Amino acid sequence: MDTDFTMDQGLAVFTGGNGHGKSTLLEAVHMLSVAKSIRGHTDREIVNHRIANTGGHVQVLGVFNESNISVRAQFDMDIEASSGESTQRVRSVVKSWRINGVKLKAVEFVGRANVVLFEAQDLEIVLGGASTRRRYLDILIGQFDTEYVRALMRLNRIRKSRNALLKGMYQGANLDEEMPFWDDRFRDESLKVIQTRRDVMSLLQTRAAPIHAQLSNGEKLELQYQPRLGTTLKTVDLNDLDSDGLKQLIYESLIASKGREQSAGNMVIGPHLDDFGIRIDSTIARQYASRGQARTAALALRLAEASLVAEFAQRKPVIAFDDVLSEMDASRRSMIIEQTSQYEQTLLTATDLTLLEKRMINTAQKFIINQGQVHPD
Repeated sequence: MDTDFTMDQGLAVFTGGNGHGKSTLLEAVHMLSVAKSIRGHTDREIVNHRIANTGGHVQVLGVFNESNISVRAQFDMDIEASSGESTQRVRSVVKSWRINGVKLKAVEFVGRANVVLFEAQDLEIVLGGASTRRRYLDILIGQFDTEYVRALMRLNRIRKSRNALLKGMYQGANLDEEMPFWDDRFRDESLKVIQTRRDVMSLLQTRAAPIHAQLSNGEKLELQYQPRLGTTLKTVDLNDLDSDGLKQLIYESLIASKGREQSAGNMVIGPHLDDFGIRIDSTIARQYASRGQARTAALALRLAEASLVAEFAQRKPVIAFDDVLSEMDASRRSMIIEQTSQYEQTLLTATDLTLLEKRMINTAQKFIINQGQVHPD
């Protein structure tokens, strides 16, 4: 997509056929908040075939205005051409991130502009695996807690080193002598991650449950943080532990898992395996929720996310709906739009304007996307 356009505050609606770039536009906007694509797992997946094969420059740039504050967020990728042997990977990519022209590390870039993206794949938050829910939680927290993001990065490096030690990849290393050093570091970094996830999940429950009840005609939504700390967690309530108690629990979990992790050659406990449970009317949603129930729960989570980001980042996020209203009835569409009307900017993609109420269309800015180009309607 190669385009440049300006929007006023309020609702902006983008229409166009499938495959013309509507989702790509919102993905690019979201990248200015989280410093990466949440859909593409590799650099190859977020650039087109021509750029990947011939090399070139890719840039996403947006200016976020709220009151008298302006944030100019910019993400650049310089790409070397693919080798002749493979067009499935990018040979070399240099990335850079800038806020108001100042170059930053990715961790410093995250959360300087805030975007909450509602998309069809949100069903997987409810119905998918633990990794999807962890990513949802990490992106939410990352928008207002930079130290959390730093702790995650450090924890990942510690885990890789610890796993390498378990696999015997360090020649001459003595497991009994060196493992306590990594255990201590893992415990300290895990403390920040687990405490933050626990506290945010509690707040998310408080915000999401009443929204869900309103959207579902009274169904009860329950969220439960599920840290992976082995059998030691079964004897305590995580909410009752202070920092010292939680540190001790993490340490005891590491000791208890020694035999299993040495057999597996990698860690079998830790925040990289965490999950959170979702129940609807006391029933496990992942196993028994219908698509309609899963959609409603996911919407409630996203609306609660927007509320938390606004509170803790102390600025209202941009709300982006990627063609998610088409599966809702008219009353629920109105309810969702009303819930998000408190935010200054809402972006919405759709294949057909008839899904929206006339009063919304009359006040919205309207754009057409055709073959990656955005034009006023």
